[in-house]
Amino acid sequence: MSAVKITTFFGISPKVSPELLPETAGQISNNTKLVSGDLDPYPTPVIVDNSGITGTIRTLYAFKGDQNENRWLAWTTDVNVAIVTATGETDRRFYYTGDGSPKVSNYSLAFAGAGPYPTGYYELGLPLPTTKPIITVSAFTPAITASYARDTNNIATLVTSAPHTLRSNAIITVTGFSYLSGTYTHSSTTVTCTVVSHGLTGTPQITVEFATGDAISGTYVATVTGSNTFTITVPTVPTTNGTVRLSLFSFNATGVTATITNTTTIQYFSPGPPLTTTSYFGGTVDLGSPITPRSYVYTWMTPWDEESIASEPTDTVYVREGVTVTVSSLPTAKPAGDNFIRGIRLYRTLSTVQGSEYFRLKTLWFPTGLSSVRRTTNVATVMLVEPHNLGISDRFKIADCTDASFNITGGIVLDIPDDYTFTYTSAGSNTALTAVTAGTLYIDVSENPPTTAARYWGDAGNYDFIDDFDALNLFDSLGSDNADPPPADLQGLTAVQNNILAGFVGNKLYLTPPNEPYAWPEEFVITFQHNVIGLAPINGGILVLTEAYPFLVTGADPAAGMSVQRIDALYPCLNRKGIVSMNYGVVYPTHDGLALYAPGSGPAIITQTNFDNDTWGTELDPTTIVADYYGDAYIASHSTGGFIFQPVPQAGGQFVTIDFDFTASYYDTIEGRLFGAAGTKGDIYEWDSLAQPKLIQNWKSKVIKTPRMMNIGAARVIADYGEGTILWNEANKNWGAETLLWSALSNITFYMWVDKELILTTALSSSGVFRLPAGYLSDTFEAGVEGDIRVRAIHLGETPLSLKEA
Repeated sequence: MSAVKITTFFGISPKVSPELLPETAGQISNNTKLVSGDLDPYPTPVIVDNSGITGTIRTLYAFKGDQNENRWLAWTTDVNVAIVTATGETDRRFYYTGDGSPKVSNYSLAFAGAGPYPTGYYELGLPLPTTKPIITVSAFTPAITASYARDTNNIATLVTSAPHTLRSNAIITVTGFSYLSGTYTHSSTTVTCTVVSHGLTGTPQITVEFATGDAISGTYVATVTGSNTFTITVPTVPTTNGTVRLSLFSFNATGVTATITNTTTIQYFSPGPPLTTTSYFGGTVDLGSPITPRSYVYTWMTPWDEESIASEPTDTVYVREGVTVTVSSLPTAKPAGDNFIRGIRLYRTLSTVQGSEYFRLKTLWFPTGLSSVRRTTNVATVMLVEPHNLGISDRFKIADCTDASFNITGGIVLDIPDDYTFTYTSAGSNTALTAVTAGTLYIDVSENPPTTAARYWGDAGNYDFIDDFDALNLFDSLGSDNADPPPADLQGLTAVQNNILAGFVGNKLYLTPPNEPYAWPEEFVITFQHNVIGLAPINGGILVLTEAYPFLVTGADPAAGMSVQRIDALYPCLNRKGIVSMNYGVVYPTHDGLALYAPGSGPAIITQTNFDNDTWGTELDPTTIVADYYGDAYIASHSTGGFIFQPVPQAGGQFVTIDFDFTASYYDTIEGRLFGAAGTKGDIYEWDSLAQPKLIQNWKSKVIKTPRMMNIGAARVIADYGEGTILWNEANKNWGAETLLWSALSNITFYMWVDKELILTTALSSSGVFRLPAGYLSDTFEAGVEGDIRVRAIHLGETPLSLKEA
């Protein structure tokens, strides 16, 4: 050997003997950024914010504020945050576990008031309703007719002597119609009938019955000759006169559909002769639908359209459609607890060809308090303390407002600026935005506002619901039968494909339906042989990491069934905080190193060129790893230090240690920046900010074995001396006005070992050749550098001339 030139530096592989390392690999590589092949020290981590938390932060998460700044959520516990696309895009909603029971919050709720944040949240999942409603059936009074009529389209019109209480599309039965009686005379085969106010017009076809006399009863075409007379032609000449009866039986009907014109007028299809309006007090109109069983349930509702499991049903009653039922003992306020419930949804049974099931009647929102009001150009703007749940053109009532000019009954929503604000037309003088201390919003729950009379739920303390709704307008069936709340000890919350949330308890995996993050059906639970440690979304499925084997769970909807496949690689996960989704798969710590599961290639230990089972557990503590993604590398901190690992094609992996002991991390995917929490004062650091001074890097070469005994007498370290650094004692500067970074460390410290004993420590300030100690011969050498500037090469030789010639 005449000279050695070390370039294209590499990281460490502790499992390999120092003598057998690759030529440019190191025994020590600390704080060295090796992506360029040079030894480039990482910048010093810099404090960029404070979370407001006192103590060790275990979880960091950030949202972008109005100025695109990071606003920090921080916890002293191991929290998993998940965002579901369907909800996260609207109000920046997020879900999390690890801080007590599972929770849900959004941007405005989480960052309300002074930190540390989050300050506000709701419990994830809705509680079970505990109240059993009570129903009262109103007796239906059949209507008595006052007149009848029928047009040429066979539409009968009945006018009742009192309001009938029927509604359109009611199924009715009409009874009590029989005959109109009169007399008849004959002239040959022409029979003249006299029936007072018979109502016939034109030449209708009618049915007559001759009660006395010998005229033949039957159906004839009549000729109307007056309001009380008509003639018919019979087949044979009668011999006597007698009495006649005009049949009204065609008005009797069973199971026909009524059309309601007004409170005393009913129309229905009734084939028969046209008849003008004629008084008749003998008919009865009753409900004609079959008697069926009916019961009611309610569910809890949130303004996020989350719906709980239904309550216990009411006692069953047997009634006809059209009977009015009053539902009472309904909740008058949300249940106790940190929940977002603001109303209930009421359902009733309806018989279908498939059987009986519950259909939605109405969503009933609790009355809501006002917070402020204003009026501009006859438009009132109302802001509320809770979401209003209104739609444009909805009808409402405001009562007891501090400013009485905003009280209104029968108001119609004009516009909805946001979930807490609405406008309506309100004549009056302009009023600036004013906080109010009183005022309540009530929402109309009638069936067809504004064509029907208003019913303001909760007004005057009345929370009963009157069900006189048209069953034909009930379309939405109860779909929250399986909306179980999540287990209180759910952990590892993760958002996976198709807007499904996943979490676990012990050896059980819990899943939600797509787009329903509040519902955790027991029937979706998947049980594994071993306890689950953590989850990661991957390739359209979920990678479930356990105390033993990993599993792959796939499927688009748990309701359709999920496929579970064990991955036959005994790579248990040692720590949930060490699971990181990389560009090439999921990486996590196991006993033998960092395990990788990559779609298409399966499981592998990606640190196998760097560590074995012995060195992995002694060089670091994998059970305490906190890791993240950064620059396509796996960056981690643990109880005894930190490291960065990056796979290198055909060369195993680049492994370096770092002096950044973070307890929690957050990777800003928008800006490509990595942040970490360190210490106990709530400080948040940024890693690898190029504007910061450099860390002191330390790199030591492999053990260089030469073919013969020699004396290495000359060396050279090529580095960026002086760049980016100003020596305070060499520069004529006004340091009070100077903004450049400066440091007294402007040099490189070079180390030389012979036969594994340190023989030289010297400071360097240039890339020139310098002499090494003489007077020895050896075939075992090591070299090292330390400093805060970039090192491009290390040259070692027997003489300065050999360095030049090599």
